[in-house]
Amino acid sequence: MSRVLHVLVLSLVASRCAATLGVLLALQTHFHAGCVYLLQSQNTTDVEQMRILQKLMSTNGRQIAAYTFYDPNQLKPRTCSFNKPLHVLLSSDKSTKLALAELSSERGVMAKAVWLLFLDTLLEQFLEDVYIPVDCEFIVAQRSGENAVRLTEVYRMAKEFPLHRRHFGIWSQDRLHVITESLLRRRSDFHGFTITATSMNSPPLVILDEEKMKMRGGLFGSVWFSLEERLNFTTRYVVPSLRSWGTVYANNTTTGVVGVLADGQAEVGVFSMLITSRRMDVMDFTTPILSPKFHVFVRQPDGLQLEWDTYLAPFSVRLWLTVVLLVLLIALLLPNLYSLGRRHGIAEATQVPFKFKDSLFYVFGAFCQQGMEPSCPQLSACRVLYLTTYLTAVILLAAYSATLISFLSVKNAELPFSTLEELLKAGTHKLGCLEQSTVLSHFMDAKLPLYQQIYQRFLHRIHGTLVPDIGVGLYRVCSSNYAFIALYTDVIQHPPSERGCRLATLPASYFQSSLSLGLTLNCPYKAFLNYHLLTLYDDGVLHRLKDGLFASLNLQEAEHRAMVGGWLSVEMQHLLPILMALGTGMVLGATCLLLELGSGRRSVGKWTV
Repeated sequence: MSRVLHVLVLSLVASRCAATLGVLLALQTHFHAGCVYLLQSQNTTDVEQMRILQKLMSTNGRQIAAYTFYDPNQLKPRTCSFNKPLHVLLSSDKSTKLALAELSSERGVMAKAVWLLFLDTLLEQFLEDVYIPVDCEFIVAQRSGENAVRLTEVYRMAKEFPLHRRHFGIWSQDRLHVITESLLRRRSDFHGFTITATSMNSPPLVILDEEKMKMRGGLFGSVWFSLEERLNFTTRYVVPSLRSWGTVYANNTTTGVVGVLADGQAEVGVFSMLITSRRMDVMDFTTPILSPKFHVFVRQPDGLQLEWDTYLAPFSVRLWLTVVLLVLLIALLLPNLYSLGRRHGIAEATQVPFKFKDSLFYVFGAFCQQGMEPSCPQLSACRVLYLTTYLTAVILLAAYSATLISFLSVKNAELPFSTLEELLKAGTHKLGCLEQSTVLSHFMDAKLPLYQQIYQRFLHRIHGTLVPDIGVGLYRVCSSNYAFIALYTDVIQHPPSERGCRLATLPASYFQSSLSLGLTLNCPYKAFLNYHLLTLYDDGVLHRLKDGLFASLNLQEAEHRAMVGGWLSVEMQHLLPILMALGTGMVLGATCLLLELGSGRRSVGKWTV
């Protein structure tokens, strides 16, 4: 009798294992799971099921591992060579329920595997104390008739929130019928869930009404509005006590927005969070939204420095020598042509002799676009030489004028230095940045000797170069020899009338950055936020929001030109070389007049005597 009973039990187990095996094989293929782990509690009475399943899976060419767990830590997802492992819970007793409840209390653990639970009891009752995050694929398999298994996926938006359940598929007659939609698409409805986020007002990227704790706009605020609409959730905002982006110190203590996320006071940071390696130790980030640059800003020099060769610079030395030789050559040819004409009787005689000094004066006048005197030789050969002289002079004057006008019209102010190395060597300016900022941490943790020198010489607290906000930093730039490291998106919102001067950037010193939304470590909403951020890219929404920001700030133009506006005027110092030449000529003329007067009086005295 006992032998017959044993055979009946084995046949029943084999029948159950056939359906379980079919579901296992189908789901492993569906999820492309590289590893399958069979798990059951030590208190289970059905010990034959695991052994039979392991043997049947091996028969079908699938390598699996089987474990009997004694504490929740043995349920933790194991490593797999590719894709997430498939953890199969064969037991559904009280020990399994308690182990799942304790394991799910550890943040970020459940989502590292795909879970399959074969359940013989009521679903809500068994999972009432288990937190299954929204990014975890947890499938519950329950028998539905003789040869069918119903599959249901379950999750919660947060601990102590209702359990969401959705039909995932059904296995029957050795075939699996499941939803083909991806996890990120089928769970893109957060059912009005309220996410706690930290933020603070920082136009133009984030505009937050801190009194009413309501987001008003800005690039990141508008992106968050779009995510709220697409994922169907609301937001409760928390403002950090220390109003700053935040810093991560060597002992992993944090401040500002970073501190709120690291301490778990909020899930998301709706703010332009700069991605750094140190921050990634205590928080997480979404895909980047904006990639601005950190520039070194200095006060633009008031005007051009005086250069005495300004009016000689349009032509090279060789060209100036050529022009001088041309003038001498033409001045030498004219009197010789005239003399030859008179000698052969083909040139009219003039009362005033036409000598080399007269010719030199007229040729110089031609190059200065002055006309010839009627007393100049009228010989045809001389007229041809006049014509070619004027044509040459017109072309040379046009080229000279165009180059000189371009030079006077375009203000290429010469900065005292163009790189950080030159700033160190010059020693004329101090370098500063925002306190509690990422730039400060960047130089503080730098391995490059140059950055280490900059931190020790300029950015250490003892030097007093750190400022609490952008406005104070720009005021120091305009009022003293102070260079300031900041983002273009932060500086451009302060117009020249507000900061008191025009700014220039060091052309060879900038740092590329990436700004994104901040997240807590192992945030269950990260994958969904990233997915819909990418859809915002693909749909063109994010590009439209960026274009709106750039248009309002005129940022695209500011990235590629010096920050100089308005009409440009020719200043006195531009004309100083010419005025000096004019003054020198007046003095020399007056001196010559006095010498001639003195010489004339002595001559008159001699004749009188």
